[in-house]
Amino acid sequence: MNDAIFSSSFYFRTITHVRFHYTDNRAGSPSHYFAMMLNGRFRITDASGSIDIHAGEIFYIPKGVRYQSYWYGEPEVRLISLGFHFLPNFEGHAYPIQVIPFDEDAAGLFRQIAAAPRLSAREIGLFYTLTALLLPRMSYCTPCRTRQIVDTTRQYLMEHPHARAAELAKHNAISEAALYAAFQKSSDVTLNALRGQLLLERARDLLLSTDQPVESVSDELGFSSASYFRKKFKAHFGMTPGEMRKKYRI
Repeated sequence: MNDAIFSSSFYFRTITHVRFHYTDNRAGSPSHYFAMMLNGRFRITDASGSIDIHAGEIFYIPKGVRYQSYWYGEPEVRLISLGFHFLPNFEGHAYPIQVIPFDEDAAGLFRQIAAAPRLSAREIGLFYTLTALLLPRMSYCTPCRTRQIVDTTRQYLMEHPHARAAELAKHNAISEAALYAAFQKSSDVTLNALRGQLLLERARDLLLSTDQPVESVSDELGFSSASYFRKKFKAHFGMTPGEMRKKYRI
């Protein structure tokens, strides 16, 4: 992973919604999130059910989970949201959406990160200190073998986005047929669709961390044309590459 991709893999911000807000992430959460509710409440619903989260609570949303959320505030919803691409998950656990028990040390770290005017190495360091406090308190399950294959393939594709199915199967020590079967059983997207999603996420990272023209990003990632790239990018993120840069670039 190069420095530009690493530095653009964190999205720390304070979010405010007035009275009611609906979020549709049925395409899959683009990042992992730790968040602390400051005001208001919300309900989040995925395939396993619904969870209600209230002011003063800390919660986790895993990357890739498909969900819808409904936010209510009088007069506003306000939360500190810490988005990140890479969870230091050395044990290989599967962490579902959940409210996390916490102490004042964790709450203080949230507030320190939120108070920073912009992202720096200090805030990333504080974030990993916070992660070390929260992970031991989180509930988890051991993923099934097919889910592990999908997750391993996703990680490999993030570094080798144009790897062929034979290479991906070899990396998992399985046959190509077993690779496709794992995706059919344990993934809501096909292997090719996952590859496309990850290429678009890499494009987003390049757009936010470099000054490369859109055409250059399109060529680098192997899209057939800049116009096709713009079309796929807007379909996936709901905004054009230019709009993405204007809204989120630090």
